[in-house]
Amino acid sequence: MTVETVETAPTCAYPGCTHAPEPKAPGTEGPASRYCDHPDHNALGAFRKFRAKRQQRKEDKRAAADARKAAKEEANGAAEGATVARQSWPASAPGADVVSQAHGHTPATETSEPAPALKATETTEAMASTAAADCGDGAQSRDTVVALIRQLSTDLPAYIEELAIITDSAAAEARIETVTRASAQRILAAEERATLAEEAADMAVAALDAAIEKFAQETTAIREEAAGKVADAEFVRAELERYRERVGMLEVRLDAVRDEADALRRAQVATPAATSSPATPAEHAHPAGNC
Repeated sequence: MTVETVETAPTCAYPGCTHAPEPKAPGTEGPASRYCDHPDHNALGAFRKFRAKRQQRKEDKRAAADARKAAKEEANGAAEGATVARQSWPASAPGADVVSQAHGHTPATETSEPAPALKATETTEAMASTAAADCGDGAQSRDTVVALIRQLSTDLPAYIEELAIITDSAAAEARIETVTRASAQRILAAEERATLAEEAADMAVAALDAAIEKFAQETTAIREEAAGKVADAEFVRAELERYRERVGMLEVRLDAVRDEADALRRAQVATPAATSSPATPAEHAHPAGNC
């Protein structure tokens, strides 16, 4: 007789996922992945899922504990009511009718004849509640221990699952790889930002150097232009001084020429008067000598 073994295909280790794990890429080192290709199905996601399930179980247990506490308080209230009824039971004895009539109450009618049986039942319940209340401390301790054991037996599988995930080398390696990849991506992004910042700083420094050089060139050109204009102004001023000197010399010469002209004019005026005066005897005696 041969026993056939049925091999089950591996599934994703993420809780509730039935997909096949992602196959190992050729040429890669390390164990194959235990999770499918879903981006959220990894060791960290599984741990968060188990933690959420544990939190939900804790909330459910807390709600059940609150419900049990409320029921227990309600039962204690009922037991206290029964105790009060038991304490007031002797007042319903045969002498109670006389007391009631003495206080002006009417006696019970024939329709209330079955009341003693009902009162006996209430008395029995009250006595049982009192007995339960007397041994309540021991029963409460036992109930507490039983509840803790049940809670431990309920929480133990979840703790075992979480412990298996935490101590799983493949899950730890996958988590480390995920964290390493994320860190490498952050480092690469930071290096890219640093490179971009350095390039922007270099461009800003180059632009600043170009602006400084251009400003120096413009300042030099303005200074040279201003110096040329100052030189031109000095030259014009020197030419004006020279023209003023020449004008002064011309004015002096003009005054001299005017003086000479006045002298000539006066001489010309004086010459006709001398020509028109009579000749002397000497001039008449030697006329030929004048030729």
